[in-house]
Amino acid sequence: MNYLFYSLPMIASLIGAFLCFVKREKFEEMISIIFAAFSLISAILILFLSDVSNSFFFIDGISKIMLIIISMIYTLTVIFSTTFLKYIEEPLFQKRFYYLLLNLFAFSMFFSVSVNNFGLIWVGIEATTVTSALLIAVENDESSIEATWRYIIIVSSGLVISFIANILIYAATGTLDISTLLSTNPTSEKLLVFGSMMAIVGYGTKAGIFPMHTWLPDVHGKAPAPVSAIFSGVLLPVALYAIIRVIQFSPISSVKTFALVLGFLTVIIASSLMAIQIHYKRLFAYSTMENMGMALIGISLGGYALLGVMILIISHAFAKSSTFFLSGNLFSRYKTTKIDEIKGVSKRMPSTAYALLFSAMAITGMPPFGTFFGEIMIILVLLATMPTGYTILLLSFLALAFISLNFKVGKMIFSNSEGENMERKRVGTIVPIIDTVLSLLIVFFIPWIEKVIR
Repeated sequence: MNYLFYSLPMIASLIGAFLCFVKREKFEEMISIIFAAFSLISAILILFLSDVSNSFFFIDGISKIMLIIISMIYTLTVIFSTTFLKYIEEPLFQKRFYYLLLNLFAFSMFFSVSVNNFGLIWVGIEATTVTSALLIAVENDESSIEATWRYIIIVSSGLVISFIANILIYAATGTLDISTLLSTNPTSEKLLVFGSMMAIVGYGTKAGIFPMHTWLPDVHGKAPAPVSAIFSGVLLPVALYAIIRVIQFSPISSVKTFALVLGFLTVIIASSLMAIQIHYKRLFAYSTMENMGMALIGISLGGYALLGVMILIISHAFAKSSTFFLSGNLFSRYKTTKIDEIKGVSKRMPSTAYALLFSAMAITGMPPFGTFFGEIMIILVLLATMPTGYTILLLSFLALAFISLNFKVGKMIFSNSEGENMERKRVGTIVPIIDTVLSLLIVFFIPWIEKVIR
């Protein structure tokens, strides 16, 4: 078998990055769209190939789904960026460097979910920090640069923890190859347990898991809308992918309990902070944190809950990227992120308003969106394996998150306001609408997703 085919998504994004050095007007936009679309086509074709495990690649059903999610959000982000960047008045660097970094960012995520070594996964996730940091500061103001530094410091601290975790895991097992680790019987050796817990904390930092989550609302509050979209939609799930692998090769009860507790705390803290938010971008950021907490709970439970995790991750990726694209529409017109200052969106920006309404429902688990079915699967496994009180506690904070976000979004959309139509045309509304529709359509692919990951 020619294993080169499995590297096509990586190759496409890398070529797209290097071609951005060509100094021609709008060339970087065209080339980025072409190679992002090629990466998507490649990821779709990989679905129909057999799983692979060799000295470099480890691509199973979970990896294939991650490749699809990354490539789709990557493609939609590139397309949305072509119309959004003109609203940034004094960018930090030229537009071609924005697309260069965006393509390299996608390459590092493709790499992270394709390799058969935890050391290389660490390299890939570290590379996402290097390639994405400057994207946060594109708007070139003091607050965005400050958010960039906070992101670098906190996330790098987490990656130091995960680097030490890799050392401990290697010391306990003698290998970092994922395929080898998955084929051996785990032990409760203290070194492996401690290393696995450190890995959950380290990679959980990048995934916005409590207590290393503090960079998340600052970055989403200050980053340009397309950057927030790809961060929330796929960067955080890529970090969760590393945690999935940790739990798979180290399904020790104490490790799973540790992940479960962190997941619960993340949902509780995020839901509570959503209730008091006054800025819509930070509101959506804490919603992402809440969804990642739910996913971590599902990962810790394993079994049927893992199917729920994958459905949740896929649907959330589409819906959350849509909300951040739409938040860019709002900011480009209203010039504020304060919820109380956004009024009458349904009258002034009707397409944006109703796309935002449905995407908000999707990210908070409203049926029939995929997030609802993913969360239900996780909750059912929790109910079957843990005391009922845990489920009641979780449902209480999920309800708080649901009410907080949808009430605040509804307030922006349906409040009375007079003024001229400010709707953005074409790409600015079409891309988020496509995302929202995909978040709904995912329910029809649940049997197929189950077949792929089994």
